[in-house]
Amino acid sequence: MQRFAFCLCMLLLLSACSGTKVPVTRPPGASPSPRSSELEGLASYYAEPHHGRRTASGEVFDTYRAMTAAHRTLPFNTVVRVQNTSNGKAVEVRINDRGPFIDGRIIDLSLRAARAIDMIRAGVVRVKLKIMSQETGPRRTASGTPLDTVQDGACENLCAGDDLVVSLDGVSERAMQ
Repeated sequence: MQRFAFCLCMLLLLSACSGTKVPVTRPPGASPSPRSSELEGLASYYAEPHHGRRTASGEVFDTYRAMTAAHRTLPFNTVVRVQNTSNGKAVEVRINDRGPFIDGRIIDLSLRAARAIDMIRAGVVRVKLKIMSQETGPRRTASGTPLDTVQDGACENLCAGDDLVVSLDGVSERAMQ
């Protein structure tokens, strides 16, 4: 009886480890094109609640002047051509943020970029994305200034400390005389 139970358990274990193939379905809304630099899916735009806040790349989001976008995985400063499939209009945007975080959407555009492809009224449209370049240069803000520049006044405390040392040295020199 124990042999029978052991054999039955082994048979069940081996059948569980068999090479059963499970079909994998693609998530709705996003489908890769034949080339890996192209992607098709839904685009949306984001505007006022996020305007003036820092993006994931560290720059300040300017929805009215910047031709930028958010993508979940593309590296920052990647330039992407976004084409509205319903009207054929296209715009090039630079990835500077992360998102969208809604299932089925592949990119979030700034308001200016969304206007360029005439998607404001619809809000969400089907688009084709094509990677134009993956830049590795210095990051820039929406106004074009490099992000690695030093902010005015950032070294004030250091300069104040140096001034204090110099003034104390002067006091000690006068005290010795």
